[in-house]
Amino acid sequence: MRPLFLFLWVLFLFLAFSHDTQAVYFNLSDEQIKQAIQYGENNKDADYISFSDEWVIVSPDSYEWAVLNTKFNLLAYEAKRAALASRKLTEAQIYQFISEMDDILSFHVVLYGNTSDFAKDYRAVLLYKNKPIQPFTEQNDSKARPTNLGTRTPVVYRATCRYDFPNYFVEPDEEVILIIASSLNKEQRFVFNLKEMR
Repeated sequence: MRPLFLFLWVLFLFLAFSHDTQAVYFNLSDEQIKQAIQYGENNKDADYISFSDEWVIVSPDSYEWAVLNTKFNLLAYEAKRAALASRKLTEAQIYQFISEMDDILSFHVVLYGNTSDFAKDYRAVLLYKNKPIQPFTEQNDSKARPTNLGTRTPVVYRATCRYDFPNYFVEPDEEVILIIASSLNKEQRFVFNLKEMR
């Protein structure tokens, strides 16, 4: 009976503590701060998409994409920028970057359309367990830039938009769906599995 009790106790502890280790970090420990800075410094020469691969979701057509800006990847990105300038982040800078992201799920989205102002009226919603969460910040790119996608199509315009949502409704190891919709009800969905991100 005692070996079974010990086994169950160890299993309980493992499950209880492993739950937090595989989820997006809403709060960073000192060790996670070191890991983020090291990640940024070690990948200082990587392009933005490669650098942010863990946090990027690409649409099925492989053109439009969204990135979830977590405390970990934003701190890593700032460490990357500092390393490229041959400097280190100060402790004050580190905690400033972290505090700016308190209680926020922030997304940057790259979208393509036919006119330079196609994204001005776009709306975003975050679905969590089939319940909508409204953004408290919507920054639609009203002056998208022309771009060439390398195909024989007419000129398309590339818009970068930002949407911030409160994270206090969301468990850090669940799935969220970012939905971006136009006034004509054209929508793009990006599914983020938070347990696969830091």
